[in-house]
Amino acid sequence: MAAWYETVGRAAPALLACLLAHGAAAAAGDVPLLIPGESLEYSIRYGAIPAGHARLTVEFHERPGGGLYRITSVARSNDLVSVFFEVDDRVTAELDADTYHLRRFEKDLREGPFERHVVFTPEERTVRDGERRPGPEPGTPDVLSALYYVRARDLRVGDEVDFEAFEGGRVYRARVKVIGEEEVTTPAGSFDCLVIEPDIEEGVFGKTGRLVMWITNDALKVPVLVKSSTRIGSFVAELVGAFLPGGETP
Repeated sequence: MAAWYETVGRAAPALLACLLAHGAAAAAGDVPLLIPGESLEYSIRYGAIPAGHARLTVEFHERPGGGLYRITSVARSNDLVSVFFEVDDRVTAELDADTYHLRRFEKDLREGPFERHVVFTPEERTVRDGERRPGPEPGTPDVLSALYYVRARDLRVGDEVDFEAFEGGRVYRARVKVIGEEEVTTPAGSFDCLVIEPDIEEGVFGKTGRLVMWITNDALKVPVLVKSSTRIGSFVAELVGAFLPGGETP
């Protein structure tokens, strides 16, 4: 069970984060779909076992020198699972409000006995996680904000988009494929969705893993269902609630 971030946060590089974006998104002049105040709540199952919950939020903050968007992914185990294996993961990406370039990326993982803290800032151009390593080129998105670039795209069945995104000191490559349309039902309701599958060359989903995501087939493209199989097991994340300012609904 030691990979919740890989399911909801890096099951994003795949789409709740490897949905990745520099090559294609930047070349096309896309900007991420960031709605300040948006909050998406998910339940997580490990196989058939209710395991915890996750939340994706977007905030806007005014700062000296300009505003920034803060995207936060939180995943926590429930009380029962925490008795055996407690998970408390938080991933944060801060983007410049004018350029959408990454200002800060921070990952704080606590999964059973495993703990890891990673920080990246473009000023240092290094990743700090106990040792220093070179960071990505300016303009390369992180795997968390990559999801919001994909949500801004006009996707259709049959589309294939190549992406790159930065996570933990490495740049991951993926090809995102829109493989179909389907109606799905979650605790938050029934939705007409696009079905998206990333073909990831590296990382936890490479070679032996698979991730499929259902996003609403509308302008918001809200992720409502994620199913993944990795070398450590199978996960499902379902949308249980969404708050979208201005009355929009997925």
